[in-house]
Amino acid sequence: MSRAQASLSTHYLGTRPPFGLPDGLILLAVLIWGVNTSIVKATLASMHPMVFNALRFSLSSIVMVLISWLQHQPLSLPREDRRRTFPIMVVGVLLYQLLFVFGLSRTTAGNTSVLLATIPIFIALYWGIIHGQRLPALIWAGAVMTFTGVAMLTLGSGKAFSAGSASLIGDGLILLAAVCWAAYTIGSQSLLERHSPTKITTLSMLFAAPALDLIAIPQLLRTDWSAIPWPAWAGLLFSAVFSIALSYLFWNTGVQYMGSARATAYSNLTPIISLITAWIALGERLNAVQMAGAAVVLVGIWLVRFDPRLRRRKRTAVSTASE
Repeated sequence: MSRAQASLSTHYLGTRPPFGLPDGLILLAVLIWGVNTSIVKATLASMHPMVFNALRFSLSSIVMVLISWLQHQPLSLPREDRRRTFPIMVVGVLLYQLLFVFGLSRTTAGNTSVLLATIPIFIALYWGIIHGQRLPALIWAGAVMTFTGVAMLTLGSGKAFSAGSASLIGDGLILLAAVCWAAYTIGSQSLLERHSPTKITTLSMLFAAPALDLIAIPQLLRTDWSAIPWPAWAGLLFSAVFSIALSYLFWNTGVQYMGSARATAYSNLTPIISLITAWIALGERLNAVQMAGAAVVLVGIWLVRFDPRLRRRKRTAVSTASE
């Protein structure tokens, strides 16, 4: 990591950090993911989930290797960090992506938004229960408010949480995916204190792509490639380049400088973005319940991000390291 990066990270230590580049990168990732849910849902209608995942991670790996090459970024890790990185990538990249695409193919985008909104709660439970840390009341209140607001957004549409068995299975898979993403966000934070976001993101892609390709071999061999329409290929390209490669890079950069708790709070904007996109593109409108839910989500994010007792520990390793 360069000294300029280390200097930037210390700028965000302390209370009530100003809105800056890390926030912007997290918001950009959330914007892409908000649009991506509908794109993936449409693409999976023409492409098997395993084929979709294998192809998009292979493309994402190429993009990230190119970015690493342009940045002259070495991809080697010390032995100790390699042992830590493997389980994080298994859970947060490989397992998360499998659960996400199979879950989304079996449930609605609305259900997916609600269940993924539980990520901040899982992170709070991790620090508060597993590590025995006393979390400020505003963080708990913010996490609860964001989840409540997202529930209002989805339930307000009148189409959430169907009782069909397929939907219930999909809901369960998405909930497990939320747990995996929370684990990835927490686990990657310590690695991002010693290594650049580009390195961690590229290694994540290079790890997941061969595994997903291997798992998808039966589906790849049975796929009728001529039957896949061009919008599905366009959706695959968008998801590979923007939703996977660039968004993982933006997310990891944001987590590196602002921490997992504040970064994850922004992810609850995803369903709001999805609804706004549907309103603009499809003429759908927000009703009173959904507009109230959007307001609750924004208040919850403000509580988590601007809690005056939320402090960052100094990163001695970051301030002294140089890559």
